[in-house]
Amino acid sequence: METGNIISILCDNSISRPGLIGEHGFSVLIERDNKRYLFDTGPGMSLPLNLKTMGKDLKGVEKIFISHGHYDHTGGLKWAIGQTGRVEVVAHKAMFARHMSIRLEGGRETKKYIGCQFTKEELERLGAVFCFLDQTKEVAPGICFITGIDRKPDQLPLDTHLLMQKDDALITDPVEDDSSLLLETDDSPILLLGCSHAGVLNILDHIREKMGIKKLRAILGGTHLMFFGLGEIPRVIEKFEEFSIDFIGVSHCTGMQASIELAKHFGDRFMAASAGSVFSF
Repeated sequence: METGNIISILCDNSISRPGLIGEHGFSVLIERDNKRYLFDTGPGMSLPLNLKTMGKDLKGVEKIFISHGHYDHTGGLKWAIGQTGRVEVVAHKAMFARHMSIRLEGGRETKKYIGCQFTKEELERLGAVFCFLDQTKEVAPGICFITGIDRKPDQLPLDTHLLMQKDDALITDPVEDDSSLLLETDDSPILLLGCSHAGVLNILDHIREKMGIKKLRAILGGTHLMFFGLGEIPRVIEKFEEFSIDFIGVSHCTGMQASIELAKHFGDRFMAASAGSVFSF
């Protein structure tokens, strides 16, 4: 039986056509074999507006997958559950960690909470049924939730402003809850990335070494390459090519410089996966 996948980018930093709203964050609607799933929910404002503009809705969504607990991926979760009604939410067990950010603003260090704006209990009252995972597992027919990645330090993004509150102290945040999706197709799988805090190279190593995946139909989503040095991009391109990808569509945290380098190398195999983009596999 043929497997069809329609992947619609609902939220991204940029838009693909007029009438949509660009917002720092990420959200994707997956329509697969007459079943519908939501991957991340953006910061909250763009999700309902872009869905309406794209002529889509969240009715019948069977599961919501969360890539990690940052606000720009969970801010629309409360609204989304209000649309779906009772729904399973698949996430890493550290989704509700106290994610923080520290930045220099006006010469001063400013600390800010950047985690999920809602409590687990609040979301459960609305109808969320949480399934927390800390290891890779198939979570729907032909869909694997990729998490629990071994992280080689030389393959991690240098995102040094991320901290986590633990007891009364702030420590470096490993974003332990970072997760991705692998979607089966009639050909090779699609790797769908939320933000790749675990390092896109580490994620690729994981699916090859732990799952035996040697070829990918496509890589879509946030690669976090904006926190890689420009000199590291050739290594990333080489790893992508090892998987003989037919197509790459980048979003959210990829960064302009990295996007330009990827576009130069991959040519017509490259696309910006902006809000409003729809991919059929």
